[in-house]
Amino acid sequence: MKEFQINKQNLFKIISGVIVSCVVAAAAIGILLLFSIVSYSDVLGQILLSLLIVFIAGLFLLNSINALAVGNKLGIFAAFMVLVSALLFFVLIWANAYLGDFGEVFSYIIVIVSMVSVFLNLIVGNYIALGRNLLAVQIVLYICFAYAELVISFAILGNDALIKYWQILVAAIIVAFTLYIVLKVKQKNIAKSMIDADLTDKENYVTIPKSEYENLKAEVERLREMVNAKPMGDIPEESAHGDYDNV
Repeated sequence: MKEFQINKQNLFKIISGVIVSCVVAAAAIGILLLFSIVSYSDVLGQILLSLLIVFIAGLFLLNSINALAVGNKLGIFAAFMVLVSALLFFVLIWANAYLGDFGEVFSYIIVIVSMVSVFLNLIVGNYIALGRNLLAVQIVLYICFAYAELVISFAILGNDALIKYWQILVAAIIVAFTLYIVLKVKQKNIAKSMIDADLTDKENYVTIPKSEYENLKAEVERLREMVNAKPMGDIPEESAHGDYDNV
């Protein structure tokens, strides 16, 4: 259990450090642009877009950090899809001019991979935190989220057949957002219950230093040898009782 916690903490620190670094770098560039210390250029725009992609990918990885820490296969696959999506966006940002006729197909690939990675990330985050709790709510959320992703994907790819029914899209987004908040609140309650249960369990035990524990074991072993070696009446009273009084 301790190893799991250390791994999780290290993973959290690495991802959080990357996210914070992106924010700081983007803020620094923004200040330089604001005071005209540097001039805007295509390269600078590409750098800002790259920082944005890393920032978003980091947020999604943080959402599935529990799954990564415990080695959940679906969580690992979801994180892999997030990284692939980020890599594809990097290619689009920095090598778009070299894609040629493949550029349109490449855009389709990016949209599909990104939508799949976001959907898997949502499922993994909820599954690790909630399990089968509020399963019906989770299913409704996934259906609404999948529909919204499908409509938006079709719209990005140039097919607006489903976007004509925008009322359904808006309703799906509202329901998905509401249920997402409900599940997040439930996750917080479950986490608090686990902490409270852990604290209650600790009230039934006494924590002592390891050195003192070893001394107590040695003392008990010494008394056991004395009991086995002599009749109980031959044991000095201070040896049989006095040491326990001092513990």
